Amino acid sequence: MLDFDTAVIGAGPAGLMASLYLKRAGISTILIDKDAPGGQMLKTSKIENYLGFETISGSELALKMFNHVKANDIPFEFAEVSLIKKDNFGYIVVAGPKEIHVKHIIIATGRKPLKLNLKNENVIKGISYCAVCDGSFYKDKVVGVVGGGNSAFTNALYLADLCHQVYLFVRSSIKADQELVNKVHNRDNIVILTNCAVAELKEKDQKLTAVILEDGKRLDLEGLFVAIGGKPATQFIQEIELENGYIKVNENMETSVKGIYAAGDVVSKKYYQIATAISDGAIAALAIKAGK
Repeated sequence: MLDFDTAVIGAGPAGLMASLYLKRAGISTILIDKDAPGGQMLKTSKIENYLGFETISGSELALKMFNHVKANDIPFEFAEVSLIKKDNFGYIVVAGPKEIHVKHIIIATGRKPLKLNLKNENVIKGISYCAVCDGSFYKDKVVGVVGGGNSAFTNALYLADLCHQVYLFVRSSIKADQELVNKVHNRDNIVILTNCAVAELKEKDQKLTAVILEDGKRLDLEGLFVAIGGKPATQFIQEIELENGYIKVNENMETSVKGIYAAGDVVSKKYYQIATAISDGAIAALAIKAGK
């Protein structure tokens, strides 16, 4: 006996859109996530390329999306999914202590931030992967940001409003949008260092005090924010075809396992944006509605 027709795992923009489309199509749906709804949007200080909003904070956009979902009475289960397994009716989603029986699944679990893989990175205080979450701890201090894409440049701009000095370590070439690059160049307290990698972390009493660059140069700072991309969150998935760690899907967002779909940053694709995640979620829901 089924509890719901569809379980949507992950409450980022892809999962939120999928659950909304499913519910409005009359398909019983449960939305599951171990974290607050919003995904990576919650870690974004300012969004300026999402149609309909000239500028909006990531947390505000996430709240608007989730409120839209709540207004449609879509059940939300706050739990971590540890396993998906087949049964006679469809699938069992193990979410915390519960087993939820469904016919279809949409996996929209996004990505976990990549680390620098430096010695003591996991134990030194002062290393962060979310400027919005931890930036306030470094008010009037000197910090660094590692990365060359939109996330890194957005983080640098956010931190520049709080911190005395921000070093932006671009390991290879700059990949951020030109508008963001121009804004960073116009900030007096942001220094961009290109072709520059952090090779070593220095600490005292397990607190970050400096970084050593590949050329041997030392820069004293108290906080280092890492924004070098992410790794798809697929640890609970079995028997689904992956491509470079990402879930491989067809044009209907269906995986190699019939009845299981995927959407958003967990999927193998060319562009990772809120807009493309929204599109993925809608396509997956429409494919389930159409019975594809």
